[in-house]
This record gives sequence, structure tokens and C-alpha cells, in this order.
Amino acid sequence: MIKILQEQALNYKLNPLLQVFCKSEIQELCKANVDSDEHGQLAECLKTAFLQKQIINRECQMEVATLIAEAKADIHVDPILETACTVDLLRYCSKVAAGNGRKLNCLRTLLKDTPNSLEVDCREKLQRRIEMFRNADDTLAAPPEDVQQLVQQVVASPARKFFLVILMSATGLVFLTGIFLGRATKRAMGLKNK
Repeated sequence: MIKILQEQALNYKLNPLLQVFCKSEIQELCKANVDSDEHGQLAECLKTAFLQKQIINRECQMEVATLIAEAKADIHVDPILETACTVDLLRYCSKVAAGNGRKLNCLRTLLKDTPNSLEVDCREKLQRRIEMFRNADDTLAAPPEDVQQLVQQVVASPARKFFLVILMSATGLVFLTGIFLGRATKRAMGLKNK
């Protein structure tokens, strides 16, 4: 899985959702990186635009936020940060096992405890990534703004069957209540009229 995410980070054309949802943003904001997308420069351009809140399209925001959130899992998924922090990773985090964001957490701990121990480029990129992670988490956790977004979230949710069962149960409960209480009120009306 990490290998697939690495390849997607290096070449945006391997991520069809990013191509579809961010088509206009790619053409407008990242025009210079479209043809020469080497080492994930286009994805980096979109991440920077996301950080600067230049992306207006909600679907594109969600896709770029997902792209940023995926980089939390493993530093190898983010080629720009990995290249900038290679020396620091080898020097300080070589004994830390890869995966689950452990190497990234190692760098974050170093940044928090002893920021001057990191290389300047690594420190700057890591600080930007941490800010991106915060913005991505806010975007992904944002509640839906209207009914259409709510429906889209439910349809895209892996628990959509659960929501369907709850909706059907509530509807069934209303009908059963009507059946039993309807007969009780009908009987009460019949006794009252006698």
C-alpha cells in the first residue's frame, strides 16, 4: 500500500480523483508543474495552495486534505519531506521502525524538543507539514454544510448500511406506533360515541 501511495505522490496522474476533482486548480494554480511533474512537484503545489486556502472547490479540498493525511502514515509517502529530512532521519531516527507515522513522530519530537538540531530545510518543511496536517484534519473533520454534502458523506461512508438500517428501523417504528395507537384511539372514539 505504501508503494502505491509513494507512486501517487510522485505522479499525480496515478491519482484519478485528484485529476478529476482538482482539474481547474491544476490548470490555474499549478500550471508550471503540469508538464514537468517530477518528484511530486504538482502535489506539492496543490498542498501549498491548500495551506494558503487558495482552493475553493470543496471536492478538491477534500482530496488534497486526504493526500496530506495519507502522508502522516509514513514519511516515505511524502517525497519532498523525505528528501529534505534524509540526513536527519539517518542521524536521529535510524533505529525507529518505519510505518504508522513513527519516523515522522520522531522528527516532530526533535522539532519540538531541539529544533536547532534539525537541518534548516528539514525544519522548515516539517513545520509546514505540521501546519498542513492541522488544516487537513480540520477540513476532513468539518461537518457537512448542507443536505447534499450530508448525503454524499453517508453514501461515501463505509458504514452506509448501518445508516440505512437505522433509517428503516425509525420508519418502521413510526408505522408500528401508528398501527397500535391508531387502533387504540379508534376504540376510544367508538366507546365515546356509544
